[in-house]
Amino acid sequence: MLLFALSLSLVAGCGSGGATTEPAAAKETPKPAAAANAPAPAAANTPAPAPASAPVKAMTPVKLIEGWYAKGEDGGYFAALQQNYYKDSGVEMTIQPGGPQVSAVQLVASGKADFGISYADDILKAREQGIPIVGLLTAFQYTPQVLMFHPGEAIKSFEDLKGRSVYLTPGVLYWEFIKKKYKLDTVKEFNYTGQLVNFINDKKSLNQGYVTNEPYALKQQNIDVSFLKVADSGYANYADVLFATEDYIAKHPDVVEAVVKASQKGWGYYLDNYKTVNPFIQPYNPDMKVEAMDYEGEHEREYILTEETKAKGIGYMTQERWKTIQEQMLDLGALKKEQDVSKAFTTKFLQIKP
Repeated sequence: MLLFALSLSLVAGCGSGGATTEPAAAKETPKPAAAANAPAPAAANTPAPAPASAPVKAMTPVKLIEGWYAKGEDGGYFAALQQNYYKDSGVEMTIQPGGPQVSAVQLVASGKADFGISYADDILKAREQGIPIVGLLTAFQYTPQVLMFHPGEAIKSFEDLKGRSVYLTPGVLYWEFIKKKYKLDTVKEFNYTGQLVNFINDKKSLNQGYVTNEPYALKQQNIDVSFLKVADSGYANYADVLFATEDYIAKHPDVVEAVVKASQKGWGYYLDNYKTVNPFIQPYNPDMKVEAMDYEGEHEREYILTEETKAKGIGYMTQERWKTIQEQMLDLGALKKEQDVSKAFTTKFLQIKP
């Protein structure tokens, strides 16, 4: 997810990392008092063995690669790190930010990282290319991507984009889906490089963005925007999907379960406490202000907590949705042939509500 440069970039802010709290030391189990009238043991008796100490659980080092720079949109993972949820589960977690030159899929596939964050459609594309990664949890039930436009423009639905200029990343699948579904043959497409100046100057244009990001950046320049949510277009993509390889899952199912459940717990904590977690995230991305992360935390909630996740638990996924994503990709030519989507994701490590 993008952080944006030039005059509208979020300027560097001062943030302090939150200190993690070590788990309390285990208390010694009290020994039962000897009975007052119990006979003394015979001298020949073998001395009773010393009480056995509780086994020390070895910590498993794990690396998680973000899909982009550190931000509030990955806040649940950082919350789990800050609150020691990973450590309490026997996992020594390292979170490494991503970026434009960092591919979480390639790093996980090569074994240089254990877990990554991406989109459901990227996971399906990777699997078609012979990279057997598996979705384990989706933080966002729908993508928080939007198409922004200037207030007062006569835009109420995607059909109203006909004949307009749109600044976006070439070839993004949600846009290809929107173009085809709403027959936007007359739209003029321009490459979006992270600079918003063209959008600002062209009052009739639209610009891609994240509801958690660009509107905030523009607001800092006293520019208000309206937007259409990509999620409302019908594109069924899951976003911020935690994944690992089939091989890693088969060899380390206990670690996978620990990471997934701790991440779920972290997301639950972050949604209610993002203002205390974001100062912990900020040192991972010093160029982003804590206030910008707070804006993310406030506006991403509706994409994480849906009626389904309230009933089943954060991170829940369904085979029906994965099939829908695949069908949309096949229709767009983004996939060449149908896959067994049951192998592309699993919910068996999630804490699912009854």
